[in-house]
Amino acid sequence: MPVDLTPFGFTPTESLVYTTLLRLGPATGYAVARGARLARANAYAALEGLVTRGAATRTPPPARPARYRPTDPQALIAQLAMVQGEALDRLGRDLRGLTRPGDPVTREVSGSRAVANLVQQLVARAERRVEGIMAGELWRPTLPAWRRAAERAQIQLLIRGDLPPDPPSWITPAAEDAPDATILVIDESQLVITAGEAEAIAGLWTSHPLVVQLARRALQTVS
Repeated sequence: MPVDLTPFGFTPTESLVYTTLLRLGPATGYAVARGARLARANAYAALEGLVTRGAATRTPPPARPARYRPTDPQALIAQLAMVQGEALDRLGRDLRGLTRPGDPVTREVSGSRAVANLVQQLVARAERRVEGIMAGELWRPTLPAWRRAAERAQIQLLIRGDLPPDPPSWITPAAEDAPDATILVIDESQLVITAGEAEAIAGLWTSHPLVVQLARRALQTVS
């Protein structure tokens, strides 16, 4: 079954061709067309689309025939996350000051990657303050966001589990009796709260002011 890249702007054919490249490894357009059971013209068009979007590379001329290599999946995920983060930042700047406060929003989130991505997106755009307690396993995948937030926001963070090597001054270890959960309040207006580990992790993101206020009071008892 092909990897589905369509939510990130790729076509179904590009998704199929990327999956075929992962299976074949570096390959010519002809080999990809045969492996994906596509017309050669469609396969080449999809390969060029992948190259343009950074999901594959092509051997430079004058090498003939050209061979295509898939971008490593983890590198592609990081690249897509960066592009989406930049797009969200631009959207946030465009919308700031143009809209009135809306109704509070609450959304469920589950899975380690989804939780890490949510934390990264919210923390990276923090403007004033981030406070809370976080599982140590979330530190490394969200590190770029924390570094960015530290440039302009005040951060007060407790880490459950082992501290990262050379932790910044605004990180302290959580007490042994601290809640077995991640609770992050961003700019006193948004809350991420999760429990569980690895793929069993699940939680909520909310902008409801009452829930955010309750979370802030709860954090005062563990800080």
